[in-house]
Amino acid sequence: MSLPAPVLDLASDVVPDAEDHGKLAFAYAHGPLLSGFGTDEELGLVCVWDQDAVPETAPSQASHITQRDFDTALTAVTDGRVWPASRQTPLTEIAGFAYGVLLSDEDGAGTAARGAVGEFPTALATTSGQKLAMEVGNVAAKLTAEPDRWLRADLLSTSLYHAYVAWFAAHERYFTGARRRAEYARHFGFDLTVLELEDALWRADEPGEAADRYQAMAEVILNDL
Repeated sequence: MSLPAPVLDLASDVVPDAEDHGKLAFAYAHGPLLSGFGTDEELGLVCVWDQDAVPETAPSQASHITQRDFDTALTAVTDGRVWPASRQTPLTEIAGFAYGVLLSDEDGAGTAARGAVGEFPTALATTSGQKLAMEVGNVAAKLTAEPDRWLRADLLSTSLYHAYVAWFAAHERYFTGARRRAEYARHFGFDLTVLELEDALWRADEPGEAADRYQAMAEVILNDL
């Protein structure tokens, strides 16, 4: 495929610089721009190093991780261990890799990893669906009992992460994170009912209404499993 100009710039400028500073296993670009939407500012470069530590002189234009830590994240995802929700969850990192593009891969480690993510892990679909199914009733009860919209939002931030991981996994896709979730859902060709129900959930005025809308959203996802 034809790569966006900013990706070509990374490949021609930053990646060769990284290769001069240590044993680079592989490097990849990631971000929604590679799926046809998003901005240049959302594009990222990750350098994966085949050594015990990231070189101190590694280029600042990229993020850096050792191959050991990358492999640990990949194993966690393939085993379905993607909790709790956080910016550092291995799922977000592996999703970026899965939907990104390799820019350096001298010994084939990146290609091997692409082969691993290319077959969607059954364990991730199973565990994410089970987690959502187990917590629906409890979350709905807490929403019903919470009159404060702010505290309901705090509860939903984690519950919706679980729901979206399960929704994407039901379609054999890695959840890319909260940002751009709607664009990715459209890109992957999902039925957008879940997005409509989430929007209605945030607009709920009463606790019981919020609980009902959350349950409706969760039921649509569980029916996809």
